[in-house]
Amino acid sequence: MKSLHIGNIAIVLIFALLHFAVAIVSRMLHNYDDIPLTLLTITMIIVVAMRNETRAEMVAALTLGATLSGFLIGSWLWEPIEMLVGNSNLAPAIATFIITTILGVVTDYITSTSKRFRSSNPTWRLTAGNIVIIALSILVLRMLYVVMFRSGLFTEGQLLHSILDLMTNTWAILIILAGNIILTVRSQQYTRKMNLRRKGIITLLISVTFLSITAATLIYFDVPYFSTPSSGIGDFLRILAAAIMVDLMVAMSCLLFHLSISSKQALKVERAEKHRTEYQYERLKQQINPHFLFNSLGILDYLVQEHETERASVFIRKLANMYRYMLNNDNKELVKLSEEIDFTMMYVDLLKERFVEGMVIDIDIDKTMNNRYVVPCSIQLLVENATKHNIVAVESPLHISIKTEGELLVVRNNLQQRTHGQPSTHLGLANISRQYLDITRRDIEILKSETEFIVKLPIV
Repeated sequence: MKSLHIGNIAIVLIFALLHFAVAIVSRMLHNYDDIPLTLLTITMIIVVAMRNETRAEMVAALTLGATLSGFLIGSWLWEPIEMLVGNSNLAPAIATFIITTILGVVTDYITSTSKRFRSSNPTWRLTAGNIVIIALSILVLRMLYVVMFRSGLFTEGQLLHSILDLMTNTWAILIILAGNIILTVRSQQYTRKMNLRRKGIITLLISVTFLSITAATLIYFDVPYFSTPSSGIGDFLRILAAAIMVDLMVAMSCLLFHLSISSKQALKVERAEKHRTEYQYERLKQQINPHFLFNSLGILDYLVQEHETERASVFIRKLANMYRYMLNNDNKELVKLSEEIDFTMMYVDLLKERFVEGMVIDIDIDKTMNNRYVVPCSIQLLVENATKHNIVAVESPLHISIKTEGELLVVRNNLQQRTHGQPSTHLGLANISRQYLDITRRDIEILKSETEFIVKLPIV
């Protein structure tokens, strides 16, 4: 129950009490309570869903499902309750109170426990127009059933009997299930444009009409036996009404399931984009790292003062090429291993101007892996981390090895950690790990011993 909002539960109980009061007053005044109870149910579902920031199409599905299921359950629940309480006016009120409470709690639980149904996308948020369309569409559907009942065409008991006949007819139920599953899987507009846009509603209405008529025809003519129906058009309409109700319930179930799956995928994409943004931010910080620029400019100034014009020119070109590489690959998820190695070597060449003989790089790449892919700047970041957190000196050189081992690129360095300086935040490794998980579904391996630090990157 921790997932449920106390405020929402209070709202649900208030609506349940309103249902109870409306049912009692309607019985006392001998008035119909169908429409006011339906309006209360629709309002409750929308209010609870809005408080949980639920997507519009999810609200539509929940509202329709709650209205239909409440109608079906209420059609028979009041009778056993009447047998218990012995009061024909009180029994329907108790039944609607119980049903409303259950529907409200279930709605709050579904919409509050899953981020998949949140309206993070502005086009999916509930607007005044969407709310009106949801309420009116479901209210019109409910009124159609009210009109049919009051016209004397059939009673609620006959409707339930027709629903049971439909549920036990293999061919009819297969038609409804298969039709809705195919429609849900093949038509992305069915979910994306169920944001109460015209095409989504038209698609749903056409499918419900076609599948319901087909299922009703199969039952009415007793397919595959094709017996001649002895009943009139009234029986066919009763079967059709039951088919429409069942088809709507199945359609809403398929929609909710598909929404759950597609929303989960959308969350993964959103998470991957977030991680990618964080990684790009880290790379951006590396591009404008003041320490790196300061050291590079210091080296360049030294070369100029020593009249090492050729070395200075080469240094400038390598620095420019390095930044060009980072800018060109800023939006790429993967780059060729050969390109990443070349970029890393440009970075190493710049470092060697600073550290001279204090750093030893050993590169051994299987040529068959050159056209395979890695995350851009990942190797360079590992080399940078090694020089940032370890002593680099002529008397104590830093050895960095970059080799391929099967499907992995292994970067290792000897440990001779600095006793002072900026402590490691591990953000660089964490961002590289997230990038690999999001893009390749494979994680990096990090191994640390007393003498070595090793990182293994998957080669895609």
